[in-house]
Amino acid sequence: MSNIATPADGYLPAAMVAARYGISMMTLYRWQKDDRLEFPEPVYINKRRYWPLAPLEAWERRKAGRAA
Repeated sequence: MSNIATPADGYLPAAMVAARYGISMMTLYRWQKDDRLEFPEPVYINKRRYWPLAPLEAWERRKAGRAA
């Protein structure tokens, strides 16, 4: 069994999260550190960041609700 999370497991690695939002890895880091954005916290596996998909989708819904 692998210790690496995959999209099939419901986790996205940092590069896929950045691609999902069309941002750089540095911007992803900044979003992660900016409490005002309420961006979901990653899970660390072998010092790599992975985001559970459900909190990302919930964050997207909250942001869409504010924009309406």
